[in-house]
Order: sequence, then structure tokens, then C-alpha cells
Amino acid sequence: MSRLYIKGIGMMVGMMFGAGMFALPFAFSRAGLFWGVVNFAAVFFILFLLHFLYGEVAFYARGKHRFTGYVEIFLGSKAKQFALFATVASYYGSLLVYGLLGGLFLSNFFDHGAYRFSLSLLFFAVAGILVLLNLKKIANINFYLTIPLFAFIIYLLIAALPAIKAENFLMNFNTSFTGDWFMPYGIWLFSLSGFATLPEVRDIFSKSSIKDFKKVIAASLILSAIFYFLFVIAVWGASNDHTSSEALFGIAKVLGKNAFLAGSLIGLLAVFTSFLAMATDMRNIFRYDYNVPRFWAWLMAVLPPVGLFLLGAVDFARILSLVGALGLGTIGIFIILMARSLRKRIRSGDPGDLLKPDNGNYTKPTRFIEILAIAGILSGVAYQLWQIFA
Repeated sequence: MSRLYIKGIGMMVGMMFGAGMFALPFAFSRAGLFWGVVNFAAVFFILFLLHFLYGEVAFYARGKHRFTGYVEIFLGSKAKQFALFATVASYYGSLLVYGLLGGLFLSNFFDHGAYRFSLSLLFFAVAGILVLLNLKKIANINFYLTIPLFAFIIYLLIAALPAIKAENFLMNFNTSFTGDWFMPYGIWLFSLSGFATLPEVRDIFSKSSIKDFKKVIAASLILSAIFYFLFVIAVWGASNDHTSSEALFGIAKVLGKNAFLAGSLIGLLAVFTSFLAMATDMRNIFRYDYNVPRFWAWLMAVLPPVGLFLLGAVDFARILSLVGALGLGTIGIFIILMARSLRKRIRSGDPGDLLKPDNGNYTKPTRFIEILAIAGILSGVAYQLWQIFA
């Protein structure tokens, strides 16, 4: 595997494999094995399609843009403004979750989890300052910090094996539409979304082929999914009734303090890499799509999540689920519409703003597949709204 592939996968996995992993065991324990797997299958199908479509949109668009810039190219200026609202909501919510968990993991190294509020502010400050670095340095940080994440999952699985019991997975085998059957949906959507880093990966593959780019996307999704499931098996299988909303407190009761501290360290690395990737993409949206000067674009990316935190938005599991189903779901619909516009331009022979149009290598989902994906996204949005206002 070439160095370019490794770097691309490292960047994408560094974005995908983050905060969501700590909510997944709890979501499985509440929804049950059946609905945990069903929700995963639905989300994986949707996200595999969306990442391929968005990858093509980014690859073929001429010039340097980010999500809202692509929306303007393919759907027009009015759609761009609505896309900015959806992007800001999902990105700021995600950055807020990373800051909350960063403070939580840091506080675990102090007695009784003290100083969580102050440590969250410290996390925001340090990660925010690093976002000022250039892309190459951030890409390297993401790549090198991703490696210990997988190492920890393997360590945790081996350490948890004696405590893992098959009956733990079957105690809540709910197959009806009751309880928290839909809870894993938004968390899976959040956990496996790598949209924020796709344009960055596209930049390093700009002189390569779309096939190579797609291989990186597919490998990143599959690799992340595998290690998410390994983490769920280790934590849920060992702790069961003790499974906590952020995974670590429950596993500590089974595996002890050392595993708890190791998990806290690896959790910190996970949310740190994700914060860097997403905040950088948010900054670049303001820079490339709205021509905001670099310093002000940076402030606009990193300060609002801190403001939300200071205003009292601290329920990370609820925020994570909402961001996944509402924010990223809306972004998914835009991606499908942009991909349709891309295909029409390629078929018409008038590529316009497209770069290197290639009739043979772009994804061609049927109308049924597109409708199925949109229906899945809208169902998730509707259900989350119903849960909020019911």
C-alpha cells in the first residue's frame, strides 16, 4: 500500500473514529442487539453511498472548495445559504461534543473526576490553537494519533475476553418498535461520517484517479466499522448492566482502574483528532467559500462551540444523536442532489466547473436507491423531531 493511501486512510479514519465510539455500547445496551445491527446496516448503506457521491462531487469540481462551495456550484447560491445553516449546526454540535468529552476524559485522571468544566475549556483552547496550523501538520497529527486508537481497541478486547458473556448480548433482544430501538441510528450516523475531511483527502489525491480516491473512502468506512464493533463487543459484552453512557465508567468496574485510565487517554486522542479535522474544515468553509480572512475564519470555527458550552449545552449523548440524525441527515440530502446535478452535467457534455469529467468512473445509483436513501434520512430526521417535541 502506497504512502498516499496510508495518509488518506489515516486522515479519514482520524475523522470518523472518534466521539461516537463511546456512545455506541450504551446505545446497543438500550436498543438491543437486533436493533443495534439493523440500524448499523441501514446507516452503513446510506453512508457508503453518500461518501462515494460526495467524493465524486469534490473530485470533479474545479478549484478549492468545501461543502457550501460545492452546493453553490451544483445547486445554486440560494441552496448554498441553506446548506451553510445545516453545516454550521452539525459542525458546531460536533465540536461541542468533542470538547465535552475532552474535558471528561481529562478529568478522569483526577480524583472523583474533578475540574471537568475547566478541563473542557483547556481542551477547546489547545485544540483550537492547533487548528491555526497549516493543513499538512494537522494531517500528520491525525495520522499519527489514529494508530494508538486501534491498538487500544485490540488491547481492550483481549483484556475483556474473560469477562465477555454471550448472554449479555441476548438479554435485551428487542425486535419490536418499542423502547430505545432507534437510539443507535443517529449515533451510528455521527460515528461513521467522514464528510468533513473528504475535501482535504481529495486535495492530496488531486493528481491521482477517482478509483484510488474511492478505495481510500471504502477502506476507511470498513476499517472504522470493524473497530467500532470490536469496541462494542468488548465494552458491552464485559459490562452489560454496567454499560455507561460514555462506556468507560462501566468497563472500569469490570477491568479495573488501569483499563479505565488507558481508555480515558485513548478517548482523549480520539476526540482530539476529530476536533482538529472538523474545525479545520469549518475554518476552510469560511475561507474558501465565503472569502473570510484566515484569522477571522478560525475564530468563527472555534469560538461558537465554546459559547454553547458556556451556555450550558452539556448532554453529549443527546447532542450527538441530534447532530447525527438532523444535521448530517440534511447534509446527506444535499449530497444526493449535488450528485444528480454532477451526472446530468457529465451526460450533457457541458461540464462547466467540472475538472476531468469521466463517464466511466462515477457512481450511478438508480432512482430507487436514491429514493431509498433519502427516505431513510428523512425518517431519521422525522423521528428525532418527534422525540424532541412529543
